[in-house]
Amino acid sequence: MLALVAGVAVATDVVFATLFRTQTHEAPLRLLLLVGEVLAGVSVAAAAFRWRYRLSLVAAVLSFVLVAGTGAWIGANSPRLTWFGQMVSHGNRHVRTVALTFDDGPNASTTLRVRDILDAHGVKGTFFSVGKAVDARPDITRALLDDGQLLANHSYHHDYVRWLDPWYHELAHAQTAIEREVHTCPAFFRPPHGQHTPLMALAVHKRHMTMVGWDVSAGDFATTNANLVARRVLGRVRPGSVIDLHDGLDGRVDVDRPVLVRALPMILDGLDKKGLKVVRLDALLHRSGYLPSC
Repeated sequence: MLALVAGVAVATDVVFATLFRTQTHEAPLRLLLLVGEVLAGVSVAAAAFRWRYRLSLVAAVLSFVLVAGTGAWIGANSPRLTWFGQMVSHGNRHVRTVALTFDDGPNASTTLRVRDILDAHGVKGTFFSVGKAVDARPDITRALLDDGQLLANHSYHHDYVRWLDPWYHELAHAQTAIEREVHTCPAFFRPPHGQHTPLMALAVHKRHMTMVGWDVSAGDFATTNANLVARRVLGRVRPGSVIDLHDGLDGRVDVDRPVLVRALPMILDGLDKKGLKVVRLDALLHRSGYLPSC
């Protein structure tokens, strides 16, 4: 029986390692999965060669804990998985439209330049705005709204801790800031860094909002190479894609983001050559972009 349980653990580890290696790209998580596989293998060997029962039991238990814990972390951090609540990561794959989304703004030096580039190409984007940045620069947020860009909620503080709040007050706090400054109520929410929990998903659902991830990320927050950003986007995009870019960083209004300003024209030209039309997120998902009230 122990050998059977351990064998199942090994199979589970292999499935996790294979399935999620392409989704997280995080070496520490893959290392934990590898350790889990080794421990499960030890338990199989212990049972097979009649080693001490305690050794095989401990190895099997540790394997299960590592696999379950790593799986839970992946579920909470993936922008596509829906284990911890419904999250939309793309639109209709049979329609040649895509959505350009911009996180972490408004930003003093970049956001309106992004707006101008979009306008020059005759398209509109979706701006997932951080509440504290909206409070700091409401004029930029108003300019986006007046220009026909879509505003969305990206939390109030955009930190690495508050996503674990079981009541997730960040959602309401950001909604209040946006409504106060521009008198509108976003229907779309993107959790910072894609990190989400079942309780966060419940808070989003109670407000009749839609939690949105992405299926294309260029990692533009971690490079200054505009050509690389453009190549990544154009190499990964598909019909229906939600493309994740950053006009700010963590809601800091004074951070300069020239990499996006240089990369965006190349991305737009490349999408046009691929026959992919850029639309707002509400048009891509066929859902209203704003709520009647917050």
